[in-house]
Parts: sequence; structure tokens; C-alpha cells
Amino acid sequence: MSALSRPDLTGLPAFLAGGPPGSSGTMILEYTANSALGELRSTAVAPASAGHAVLSHGLGEAAGFAGQAARQAERAGAAHATALACELLAAVRASRLHPAPPAVPAFSLAASVLPAGLEDRPLSGDIATATELLPLLAAL
Repeated sequence: MSALSRPDLTGLPAFLAGGPPGSSGTMILEYTANSALGELRSTAVAPASAGHAVLSHGLGEAAGFAGQAARQAERAGAAHATALACELLAAVRASRLHPAPPAVPAFSLAASVLPAGLEDRPLSGDIATATELLPLLAAL
């Protein structure tokens, strides 16, 4: 996503912005994706299955930590989807700004569903829409 934001690499506007100079474009998507990656790191660094607990006055030393493992998996799945959604939004925006957008079914589907505006605005709704689109793209 960082490379797509660089005009010296793509020939496209900085941060894939469609507004006046200084527009933030997809900059917030980089922050959001990196926050999601941080969440992934925090759930994968110490898996719940590696946990240990001494129970029953020291007579037992096993605990399944299944509840914690399930919550970690749920958080990791949500973080992964957020990171992918941000990447998808940046890729679709770049394809829209490119003189010859790729004729790829995944991009065509995404472009038909995702908002087309390039103006600076909150992108949380776009991220939610892109997240819902991920299973459809996976099926292509």
C-alpha cells in the first residue's frame, strides 16, 4: 500500500488523492492497516495454547485456555480482514486513477461495489464495504 501511495513509483497522485495538493487520500488506510497488523502480531506472538496455569492447590497443572484461544482467533480474523480491506481500497483507487485500469474480474467487481469518490472523507464506511466484499472476491 505504501508503494501505491508514492508518485515516484506509480506516476499517480501522492496517497492516491483526488483533491487539491495536501489531500490525504489513502493515508489513513496505511495507519488503519498497520494498526490491524499490530493486532495480528499481538494475537500471534503468545498463542493461548502456550498458556500454563497451576490449579487445585498445586495438584493440577493444565488449563485449556480454549476461551482465550477462540477470542484471539476472532480478533486475528477481524484484523486480517481489515488489513485486506485497506489493501483492496487502495488497489481499486489506484486502478481508477490509472489511465488503463486492469481488466481483472476482481477489480471490476470491487470497483462496481466500492464508492467511487476520491475526495477526502472518512473511509470507515468504505472499509466496512470492502470487508463485506472479501468473501465474494475469494470465491472468484
